[in-house]
Amino acid sequence: MTTQRSNIVAIIGGGFSGAALAWHLLKKPTVPLSVLIFEPRALLGSGVAYSAEDPNHRINVPASRMSIDTKHPLDFLEWLDATGASHEDKGAHRPDGQIYPARKVFGHYVATKLAPLLEAHLLTHIPSLVTDVQKLPTGRWILTTSGGETFEADTLVIATSHPAPQLPKQLISFEVPLSAKTHPILIDDPWKSDALTSIKPEDRILIIGTGLSMADTVASLIANKHNAPILAISRRGQRSKGHSQTPVTATGDFLSPPAVGAKELLQRIRQIIANNPDTPWQAFLDRVREQAPQIWEHLGQTERRRLIRHLRPFWDTHRFRISPPTENMVNTAIQRGILRIKAARILTVEKEGKTFQVTLRTRCGQIENQIVDAIISTTGPAHINILNSQPFLKSLAKKGYIEMDSSALGLHVSADGNAQVGSQKDISLFVAGPLARGRFGELMGLPEVTLYAEKLACTIRAQAAITAPDNTIIAS
Repeated sequence: MTTQRSNIVAIIGGGFSGAALAWHLLKKPTVPLSVLIFEPRALLGSGVAYSAEDPNHRINVPASRMSIDTKHPLDFLEWLDATGASHEDKGAHRPDGQIYPARKVFGHYVATKLAPLLEAHLLTHIPSLVTDVQKLPTGRWILTTSGGETFEADTLVIATSHPAPQLPKQLISFEVPLSAKTHPILIDDPWKSDALTSIKPEDRILIIGTGLSMADTVASLIANKHNAPILAISRRGQRSKGHSQTPVTATGDFLSPPAVGAKELLQRIRQIIANNPDTPWQAFLDRVREQAPQIWEHLGQTERRRLIRHLRPFWDTHRFRISPPTENMVNTAIQRGILRIKAARILTVEKEGKTFQVTLRTRCGQIENQIVDAIISTTGPAHINILNSQPFLKSLAKKGYIEMDSSALGLHVSADGNAQVGSQKDISLFVAGPLARGRFGELMGLPEVTLYAEKLACTIRAQAAITAPDNTIIAS
């Protein structure tokens, strides 16, 4: 008797991108599928974004807009109500009724969604790093882990969304001899476990970056009774914007017709906002976010690069909004004179005993000297270094299976989500999550990642249905 064996899908990366894909693949399997997910963390679904232990690190949008299930957008909110996971967290509940739980709470929610799949042995969690990937002449993939184990798969998915941050060039020479344990303190990644534990309340701090990671870092410091000066710098000195004081619904149209240039797009956004002074700007930016894939598709490569170079900083601060509880902590730090935010860049850094002597050039050209006890880089993941960020990615690139996309936002991906090199795509190799945003334009927010995971799941299941007849075993 012959029986069809399961098509094996290997997902490298078990943060939200990988977990969402696994869930969508297996929630309604139309073909026999077995999913392997490689993630060194004990909890699937957390990743960098949702593994922070600090309760002051909160999701940046209301719980009512967070869900792994595209057909059930209130799933997370209902889970919170059913489990009481944030009932005791008074800071999470806002006067308007919205809830902004700690990031780790959302990570636990995703893990509970995957638990039945693990128990049913449809999903297997391999708590190891993948160090090498090879493709057999048969078309199947061989994955080798840091523990020396090997696994075979029919389909391979890259879901490692966030490479490590990269220090500014002025600080790279200090990276090896200094650590986050002795003064002066240099922290290259505030998301590392216990990254801030060696910082004393009286330490003078320079933070590089003024976005959401800066805000989370300041929230942690203030919660730990920090009372010494903190200076946060970036080239433009822009903070992440807040949410509207009143609920908004996405509105506006940026596709009739679509803009063909970055300047035209900016002018249209500004004009629509100016013409509707009674509507919060967030409503129009939310519509831009919804229509971003179509907007991006109509921009040529030159205009895409122009948009990234000139408009991305403004888009990021308006698109990635700060949660109200975190915003309140940052505002309080500013009002107390602890935190200053400045448009400036680093010219030089010198180590003097237990301090750093930092020379800055402000945006208006002035030279300033700062003496600090600690420097924290909050510039975020260095996506431009993705090919060298992990051994398996370096191996795949060397063998010609993956390459950077032309916008340098992530990996070169086809419209179906396949990894692509030049004009050739590999139909058994997919890219999930933000690393595919060079193709789709907007793929950093959780709703977009979830929709894309659902789309990839449909494509992978359809492909498995086509190839399944060739994969048979003889049952005794």
